[in-house]
Amino acid sequence: MAAAALAGLLKVEVAVAAEAVTQSDAAELAQRQQVVDVLTVEAAKSQERLDAISRQLSALDSDIESRMDRIVKLLSTVKDSTDSKGRVRRSKEKAIAGLKNSIAFYVRERDKRDQALVAPEASVAVSKEGLAKDAKVLDTRIEKRIDQIAALAKSLTQNEEFNRYERYRNDEYNYSVETKEFRRFEKDVDGSAKIKAELVQDLKAGIDKQTRDIEGLRQMLSATADPKRQERIKDEIEERQDLIAERRQQVEELLSASAPNTKPIGGKAAFEIDKMLAEMTLDLQRDFRKFQQLVTERNEAQKRVRFHQVQLLRSHAGMPPGATK
Repeated sequence: MAAAALAGLLKVEVAVAAEAVTQSDAAELAQRQQVVDVLTVEAAKSQERLDAISRQLSALDSDIESRMDRIVKLLSTVKDSTDSKGRVRRSKEKAIAGLKNSIAFYVRERDKRDQALVAPEASVAVSKEGLAKDAKVLDTRIEKRIDQIAALAKSLTQNEEFNRYERYRNDEYNYSVETKEFRRFEKDVDGSAKIKAELVQDLKAGIDKQTRDIEGLRQMLSATADPKRQERIKDEIEERQDLIAERRQQVEELLSASAPNTKPIGGKAAFEIDKMLAEMTLDLQRDFRKFQQLVTERNEAQKRVRFHQVQLLRSHAGMPPGATK
């Protein structure tokens, strides 16, 4: 009787224990599901924010590009006359300076992505696919800005135009006094030569930077055994080699530019253009600051999306949030 009673008691205890384990598993499963539900909502919210910022960025980018295109197109078709007194050349110089500033920003953002693309996967907070897509967009913008600068530089007064202007006029049999047209032209040539020399130096500095970066990438390549990372590094080296060849070609074209097909404008027209460009530049500066802020916000939004995606994957795999493998 005692043995039977003990056996029955043990069965009850086992059943109770089994039920307790089942309840514990169910509670853990329910808790895990709650975490997954919360992370799913957070992931969707972070993606919505990223999409919203991306739309704003795209719209503002298109607006900025449209205005920049109009400025470059206008300035590339005109040149100074005796009456405009160098105002057109100075307008082009200011436009080139603005284009350079935007390039500097794009290059900084591109460099961040370059470094992340060839870094180990675990150390990157944004997906490689997203980084590669952004890098291509930035490359496109950089190349467009350089093309715009080159277009303005080629529209500057060239040395070979000297023969178009009469240096001395034999009105009173005096060959010692230079004409106003020639003096104005001479100043334009000197100013244009200075601008072009600075642009050539910028392009050569870019070549030097790419050369240094290639050397760093080759050292990185020899130090890694990860096949995927090796492939990315090789692709990056090839892209930079192509870029060096392109920069050298741009230097050559700039140095050998022929006389531009530009129309001289008078003092009043040059003043109106300068005034209009000043107003457009202020608007562009304000919008470009907004553009830079949106890029920063988008960078952070991309990180949040990636973070939530990783956390969600871990939760689905049964890992607690924040756990590491």
